[in-house]
Amino acid sequence: MSSNKIGIVFFSKCGATKQVAELIAEGVNTQLPDSALLIEVLPSEIIEGRYDNDEKLKLLDSCDAIVFGAPTYMGSPAAQFKSFMDASSDNYCKKLWRNKLAAGFTTGGSLNGEQQQTLLSFFTLACQHGMIWVGLDASRHTDNLGLNRTGSNIGLVSSIDDGQDSVNHNDLLTAQYYGSRIASLVQELVNKS
Repeated sequence: MSSNKIGIVFFSKCGATKQVAELIAEGVNTQLPDSALLIEVLPSEIIEGRYDNDEKLKLLDSCDAIVFGAPTYMGSPAAQFKSFMDASSDNYCKKLWRNKLAAGFTTGGSLNGEQQQTLLSFFTLACQHGMIWVGLDASRHTDNLGLNRTGSNIGLVSSIDDGQDSVNHNDLLTAQYYGSRIASLVQELVNKS
């Protein structure tokens, strides 16, 4: 069993973001069995607009990598996840996430609902914490797997198929690939040091 841990912290209102988080976790676990920690930001953990669950934040402190995920609402991360981001300021002051790997994913109801802005918010958060960002190295132009159909390289962008209640199948395959990539980099970079 691996001692590495990869935290996947996310907010999901309707289940789509959770579905993507679970596939990222599957990808992580293909490389590092039992290493993925799914950490859901729940509305009940937000008190007077502020995220309040120190136990979950401490779980992330012990991870080698943290993957941030939220739906994109009105061109930015959902407010519930933004409250989690703000609550990480204590971890920032103590440099608890410094030099950890970081990655991000978002879901939306369309192919381009300014989801890149959400990923840039996660990238900025990671940089403020001194983390090392992991992009998505899959291109629909260079592989035959149908991965990364949205063409986002900073992180994973996924969307709900028209008339469906679930995330596009190729986006889910990309999520699994991304999880595997993150875990491979943990093996390569963290375990060598």
